[in-house]
Amino acid sequence: MCHPIEVYNEKLVTSLQLLASNIENSEERPGQTGMALAVDSSIENNEHLVVEAGTGTGKTLAYLFPYALKEKRVVVATYTKALQDQMLKSDLPLLKKHIESDQNRTFNFLLLKGWSNYLCNERVDAAEKSKSNGRQESFFADNDFDEIDKIIEWSKTTITGDRNDITFSVKNSTWDSMSVTRKECFGKEKCPFYDSCFAVKSREKSSQADVIVANHALYALDLAIGGHLVGPHEHVVIDEAHEMETSFTRAWSITLSSGRFEWLAAQSKRILKEENLDAVTSITELGELLTKNMTQHEGHWVRTSNAAEILKTLELAESRVERLNHLVRSTSNEERTKLRVANAADSLLEDIRAVLLFLNSGPTLSQVSWIELNDRGKPELNISPLDISVNLKEHLWEQKQAVLTSATIQTNLIDRLGVPIDDGNPLRIESPFNYAKQGLIYCPDMPDPSKDTAKWQELVLSETEKLISLAGGRTLCLFTSRTELQRVTKEMRTRFDLPIFMQGDRSAKELLREFAADETSCLFGTRTFFQGVDIPGPALSLVIVNRIPFPGPTEFLVKAWSEQSSLITHSFGWRNIELPIGVLRVVQAVGRLIRKKDDSGVVAVLDPRMTRSDYGHKFLDALPGMPVTKNIDDVEVFFAQTPE
Repeated sequence: MCHPIEVYNEKLVTSLQLLASNIENSEERPGQTGMALAVDSSIENNEHLVVEAGTGTGKTLAYLFPYALKEKRVVVATYTKALQDQMLKSDLPLLKKHIESDQNRTFNFLLLKGWSNYLCNERVDAAEKSKSNGRQESFFADNDFDEIDKIIEWSKTTITGDRNDITFSVKNSTWDSMSVTRKECFGKEKCPFYDSCFAVKSREKSSQADVIVANHALYALDLAIGGHLVGPHEHVVIDEAHEMETSFTRAWSITLSSGRFEWLAAQSKRILKEENLDAVTSITELGELLTKNMTQHEGHWVRTSNAAEILKTLELAESRVERLNHLVRSTSNEERTKLRVANAADSLLEDIRAVLLFLNSGPTLSQVSWIELNDRGKPELNISPLDISVNLKEHLWEQKQAVLTSATIQTNLIDRLGVPIDDGNPLRIESPFNYAKQGLIYCPDMPDPSKDTAKWQELVLSETEKLISLAGGRTLCLFTSRTELQRVTKEMRTRFDLPIFMQGDRSAKELLREFAADETSCLFGTRTFFQGVDIPGPALSLVIVNRIPFPGPTEFLVKAWSEQSSLITHSFGWRNIELPIGVLRVVQAVGRLIRKKDDSGVVAVLDPRMTRSDYGHKFLDALPGMPVTKNIDDVEVFFAQTPE
């Protein structure tokens, strides 16, 4: 296969330049043209393409434009909402205006959301009936009735049924009672409200769209269930592809917690006769027993050899849920009410049997299981495949033409995902920025935080104080743990009389807005802010990375990949799996600094392993070409020479 950029499309280049000329304050982006040509060639040859596009490339328009010009319908899947917002508010409206003007045809785009983001008309009908039949005995007994009434009124005027369009406050639990997941949906044959279904209408609109925007989770689920969510398409772009393996693995994973037993018991109790309520009690007991088993489980990993109590409980669960399901289906209650409970029982049974199969199969290198706390603070059992390349081959690589892109691509990502490209390497598009002049990397001589934590923590405070003083605020300080975040924030707030915003004080969007608006302020946060922060100009002139963000002990899937790799490579799992992820995260953090050609600033990494360890060169080779220093005087000189 020839190098994609060798195929020159003069029409594309000319038209892209015309589009760029209409962008206010646009900068020259030679890499954007190169990437667009590569994407164009991959479409023409029906080949997959992986592109590492340096910050400032303008990659979104670089991949959108060739599909638009060729009138090819494409799905774009992103990991973060921030990138979706950028496309929907900026890039896609700009592209729409250009295509409709230049080619004299319509061009439409659509954000596609998961089923549960839309109001369910069947639930609205049930809620209205419960008002006269007695809500205390209905599905809605545990919800806020005032909020439900507001949603019922809203349902009479809303055009979209999209939760985002609601102008009043609604708790998640209330919304969950008025919406359904795709699995919970009764479907066309059994739902009397199917023709007016908001989720279905959104899918019908998507069939007319030139560009469908979705998140990784929704697109991966669409692949896993055979394409019933997104609709027919031949082309897909996976943006923020560095997150793809983790986010797509969830689509082929199983989760099990006591909450599903509790819900099933509570709803079954409302429709079963009194003589059958022992079946409900037995399900309630199972939920309590499962929580107890998982809470008392030794360690986080779940294996056949250490899961005897969980196995015993789930064997009981299979027969009890089967009995309850039979009783529910045999009642004389209204069909829709029975169907909702029976569907939940079917889904729970399916997952119970999958977990039993895993626990009875003995040691395996194909799946891993662990227990962690879910959003409700309760233990949850997870089972995930360790290799999704076979799934992707069947459902993605052999079915679609795909472009994967990100500002940084892990060195092993293509191999791990099984992307069928000839040379096994991404196309690298260099950033247009002059990093050697625009930036500086500061890595002071400090103790190794993994060996002398107390001394390192002491020096973190003094280094952070010096750096913020030199920058005059304007600092994004990133931490690998919430404990360190709170410790350093608390101390810095006593040392400085300037605004220091901390993750958790307000929403991420509000914090970023306030930080960008005040050039004397600082923003302290954890992994949430390692990506998706785009604040050009002097408001962000210093990025401090508190510690190299290697995968932590609760990143169970990554740790399992590492363990599997160690077995195969004789103990090189950490270097093969965890080190590249640590490098990727540092590069992402550094990418927050320089967003425009006239930006400048300093990145400080307060972890000596980046320069002193035998793997330090991996970081330095991956980072943009900024000078590296361990001398704080160089930082002072840099800021003194840089106009604010």
